[in-house]
Amino acid sequence: MTNRLRALWILPVLGLFACGGGGGGGGSSAAPNRSPTANFAFVCSDLACDLTSTSSDEDVGDAITTYTWSFGDGSVGSATANPSHTFAAGGTYDVSLTVGDRSAATGTIVRKLTVTAPSGSSGPHASFTANCVSLDCVFTDASTYDAGSAFASRVWDFGDTATLAATSPASHSYAATTLTTFTAKLTVTDGGGKTSTSSRSVVVSPPATTLNCVGGGCVLTLSQATRVTATILSHSCSATGNEVVLTAPVNETLFADGCVDPVNTVKLVNGGQTFTAGTVLQFAVRSGFSANASLVFPPSVKVTGSFALGWTLTFDDGYGGSGEPDFNDLVILIKATP
Repeated sequence: MTNRLRALWILPVLGLFACGGGGGGGGSSAAPNRSPTANFAFVCSDLACDLTSTSSDEDVGDAITTYTWSFGDGSVGSATANPSHTFAAGGTYDVSLTVGDRSAATGTIVRKLTVTAPSGSSGPHASFTANCVSLDCVFTDASTYDAGSAFASRVWDFGDTATLAATSPASHSYAATTLTTFTAKLTVTDGGGKTSTSSRSVVVSPPATTLNCVGGGCVLTLSQATRVTATILSHSCSATGNEVVLTAPVNETLFADGCVDPVNTVKLVNGGQTFTAGTVLQFAVRSGFSANASLVFPPSVKVTGSFALGWTLTFDDGYGGSGEPDFNDLVILIKATP
């Protein structure tokens, strides 16, 4: 065979092997890039505000690379993640944040910020903290006073039409049915009648329960009379305060903070007493977080397993970040022993 004929015979064979080398019909295509979710928290004292991006990107390995802020008052914006801005006058402003990921996909959010000018100099400077577990929040006055100024009164506005005077700390429960951002405000007045107002975003969400878990297999039915235990298999929380509760047939807190309780901690449910056959167990996890937390998804639970094998509850606390939600913040085994 001549060299020319040998070359013509080899090329089709090589082409056949090249076509077949991709796994028998081609590999799977890469998942499409998802746009990032823009979100931000804010804390304002009179006209000065600190803004914190709590934006998130669900794609594993992706990241937010650009930030574009507009403060809604005609001033120059910012390209940093967490800018500070002082408004020139009191009023309500449309503050917007646009974030972009590595593929230049973007997401935008606009929030209305209302700021109030103080009624005078050398007076009070309103400030407060907010800490929440699920829908229940505690607000604590942290205001300061200049020389010659002293506390006279305070008024809380929780952002849902409810107000409260005098008390600090102040407890308040929200009635939200999904992930919701409220603007809470504190106005303090000194003995000379000078006032100062602080406001901040407060994110709340109802408990994640096995009544509305993600996917199928949400019903935990005891097919025989049995005792039940709950065991923390692992935790990877973004914040502390995730409370694990049995809500039916009895109400019982199993883990006051599953994020810090030791792994392999075993809890006897109902004090180790036997449940009757046919009992349906219902669990809830109340997500804990502070006012500036990056809570961007409603906390949720998945349930897998069976009566014979035990049920595994995987909980996601709703915090943002690459690859979130990933349902590994709490992993709890519910085991029935006849």
